[in-house]
Amino acid sequence: MSASKGNVLIVDDEIEMRRKFKKLLKEDGFDVYEAKDALDVANVLMRDGRKLDLVLLDINIAEINGRDIFDIIIGYSPNVKVIVTSVFPVKDQKLRVPKANDYFNKADEGPLLLKKISDLIGF
Repeated sequence: MSASKGNVLIVDDEIEMRRKFKKLLKEDGFDVYEAKDALDVANVLMRDGRKLDLVLLDINIAEINGRDIFDIIIGYSPNVKVIVTSVFPVKDQKLRVPKANDYFNKADEGPLLLKKISDLIGF
């Protein structure tokens, strides 16, 4: 069995998006954690935050905005890389969460997301 490329937390309230990203990442050799809301994010961060290399953060989650979840993530794991994922255009994503490491439009293809992840965490 080959070594993991890294640990990625997927934060998205849509189960289909989590499944899609999880399949893509696991097939490429990543270990994956999932969170559907801010409470799940906090639980994963408290339990496994030091293991995380990267977070895929949907910024359109019910009950809390993406910037607040970003702040929670950075509060627990200040060195983790964050890629904002959304159906919003990238320029709008940057306005909503300006300090993220990168941005991904969910309409784009998986290989682009894998390249962005690789560029950020060195695989």
